[in-house]
Amino acid sequence: MKLHYRGVNYDSEPSIADVTEGETGGTYRGHTWKIHKPKLHRGRPGSVGRQGSTELTYRGVTYRRS
Repeated sequence: MKLHYRGVNYDSEPSIADVTEGETGGTYRGHTWKIHKPKLHRGRPGSVGRQGSTELTYRGVTYRRS
């Protein structure tokens, strides 16, 4: 998807997360909704769930989260 923000053009890929559908969370306007929980993928860098440290970049500054 092509995006434009404050004069800067960039492409963005939507992130896809594997989730499992859980139990019913409640009712909203007559329709039930379910709780979705992320599937944890251990051993893959950048996956859901914290394992070790991860290198991240925020506003051009790289830092590590452990």
